[in-house]
Amino acid sequence: MITDVSRQVPWHGAKRNVEAWKDIFTAALRSANHGLDVVPGLNGGFVLLGMHTSKMSKTEMGDLMTFIEAWGAENGVTFRDEPEQALAA
Repeated sequence: MITDVSRQVPWHGAKRNVEAWKDIFTAALRSANHGLDVVPGLNGGFVLLGMHTSKMSKTEMGDLMTFIEAWGAENGVTFRDEPEQALAA
């Protein structure tokens, strides 16, 4: 799903890769459920501490997928239905 978003939607004037979109979506989910946790970066700037998908429960992963699907629908993303299609791309 995130691959489909990354191929179709620029974010703030630039195409973002899958990892960036994963960070964007997991941070949004974290924000909605627990509030944002932002800390100063080691060399300036800021770091948004989000959720890691590898540590998500089945429920949290389902929530993330639902969130991505809803956001994608609102932003004109066409999702591939078949996992085989995603692997072939």
